[in-house]
Amino acid sequence: MMSEPIPPVSIASGDFSRLKRVAVEAVSKRHPIGRFLLTEIERATVYEPAFVPDRCVRLDDWVTFRADENEPLESRVLVLPEGFRNSALHLSVLSPLGAALIGLHAGSRIRYVGFDGVPHIAAVENLDPPAGVISLLQRRSMRSAHRTDNNNPDRPGPTAA
Repeated sequence: MMSEPIPPVSIASGDFSRLKRVAVEAVSKRHPIGRFLLTEIERATVYEPAFVPDRCVRLDDWVTFRADENEPLESRVLVLPEGFRNSALHLSVLSPLGAALIGLHAGSRIRYVGFDGVPHIAAVENLDPPAGVISLLQRRSMRSAHRTDNNNPDRPGPTAA
């Protein structure tokens, strides 16, 4: 297996403080991924939220990835451990794959070691929600647009009390 270059990591300042808290706590509890997560966030370039480069993996956002070259594409929302609810929807940053993906840019690849000690190469394919999934931000903007559309001919008019 050829050596993979270590890709850059970009993290928003708000995510950095939350990730650092989780990583330090995990290291103190001897969690097997705590040290790896801490290493990844410590090598990150930290940005103010408005200046985080586009197309990098962030907390509470979708990431479509390949866990290994021969594996199928998967899409999950990267979350802190306390936000993990469903393995079909969420990927925890305290998993080997989640710690590897945080802060990577679309198109990046990184080596990581699974819980079983087997090395893998994860690839970030894109950061869009899967087809058919409406993100919370999209839903909010759709609701907001609907509420402010006072010229909608299908909208019922005022009613008497």
